Amino acid sequence: MKKRTVKKGSVLAVILALVCLAAFLGGCGKKEKKLSEQSFKEGELFRLDGAVCTRSEALVFVLSQKHRYEAGCGTGIWDVKVGEQTFDEYMKDNLKDFLVKMKCMVSMAGQYEIELGEEDDRRIAQAAAAYLKGLPEQVKKAAGIDQKTAELVFGEYYTASLLMEKLTADVSAEISEDEARVITVQQIYLSTAGLDQGAKEEKRREAQELLTRAQAGDDFALLAKDKNESEVFERELARGEAEQAFETAAFALSQEEVSPVVETADGFYLIRCVNNYEEAKTAQNKEVMGKKHKTERFYEYYDGFAANVTAVCNEDAWGSLDYRESYEPQEIDFYTIYNQYFPS
Repeated sequence: MKKRTVKKGSVLAVILALVCLAAFLGGCGKKEKKLSEQSFKEGELFRLDGAVCTRSEALVFVLSQKHRYEAGCGTGIWDVKVGEQTFDEYMKDNLKDFLVKMKCMVSMAGQYEIELGEEDDRRIAQAAAAYLKGLPEQVKKAAGIDQKTAELVFGEYYTASLLMEKLTADVSAEISEDEARVITVQQIYLSTAGLDQGAKEEKRREAQELLTRAQAGDDFALLAKDKNESEVFERELARGEAEQAFETAAFALSQEEVSPVVETADGFYLIRCVNNYEEAKTAQNKEVMGKKHKTERFYEYYDGFAANVTAVCNEDAWGSLDYRESYEPQEIDFYTIYNQYFPS
């Protein structure tokens, strides 16, 4: 038996992910808790202070992930190597981290006075019933998933979501258009890597000559064909994805404008703006940035709480979980039902 502390991870992965639950390192608690093997009851996977996670709860997610992955990749997906692990081992590790995090967040929700009302309870019961309706009787019996277990899982998943919403309610998801803006540019790059000062100055003069030709009307693409020392000619760019000097020059350009010679640590650039506002890509980037800001705010609260929480896992029980285990195919999965009854 090993002590397992709560890890920091992506809130969006914990709450909103549909299939793969990513786990990130960081923020571990140090609180010790001594439990003997006999302290675990049959079917218990871990304890987190006063909370318990059972095999049946975990199997709700195992079955749902099996349903999705095997539908797209076949049953052999679990033996595929992910680094030094099989995919089965990788998913089990992620599942353990995810369940520990969710239990921790449910415990934390009480501190912030998050309580479910009658309407919430009604939807949870309906979601659980709909989920069970899609499980074959043989699967329900083998996994030990009944109405009570399903309601517990839906309720805790929903509670964790409410916690995140409450703690990030004052974080503006509105990112300015300019901050999120994605542009398309073309570039001509002259490398100065490994050159002495004299050779670098020669490159600078060459870049200036190219700029003069571009300003005189020479085709930028033809100039790049002869002179560009990078495999990249045209690229989409968001802020933070290039060296600062390149970014500053690129985002200052109007459509079809060519920049002055831009010097970076490894060479000189000429930049031509193809599109200074990619509308669809900017909207996508704005959404990603908003989620990132909310996640960062959430962990300002979560890390302090999780530092004092320790999960103690029953490693033998975890070892008995196996994504490769064969179950009769199911009609539906947890994630689909959850999104029907609790749309984001």
